[in-house]
Amino acid sequence: MPHIELRALTDDHRDAAFDAVSASRSSWPRGVFEGRASFDAWVDRPDVEVYTVSEDGRLSGVAAAMDVDGDREILLAVTPDAGDEAPTEALRQLTVREAERPLYACVSVDDEPAHDMLARIGFVEHERDGADVVYVLPPTLE
Repeated sequence: MPHIELRALTDDHRDAAFDAVSASRSSWPRGVFEGRASFDAWVDRPDVEVYTVSEDGRLSGVAAAMDVDGDREILLAVTPDAGDEAPTEALRQLTVREAERPLYACVSVDDEPAHDMLARIGFVEHERDGADVVYVLPPTLE
């Protein structure tokens, strides 16, 4: 299995991060940008935490958490050449970093790989919103 880790996005990696998001086939609505300027504006928001997904030292995607309507929501975008393990492992690591629960994710209704990945790590369908499905990782009892 390749070594997957999340790294804080630095200015030196913004170009590669934008390219990774642009190349991603995933359809997480909050990961769609009209261009580089809208990506940079999103990254610079104070409520957004952006990480690069590193796969054996190579940038293969972006994972992020942000505030949406008072809730914490995550997103993930990986390049088409990322390994099969990269998305799930990156999402696992992101949910560990984002301790707030409930934690939400919104994906396109037709993005089957994303639905499967979210279910594997404990997210459950919360509601449908048009062409999107909202998932939630509920709080756990200790």
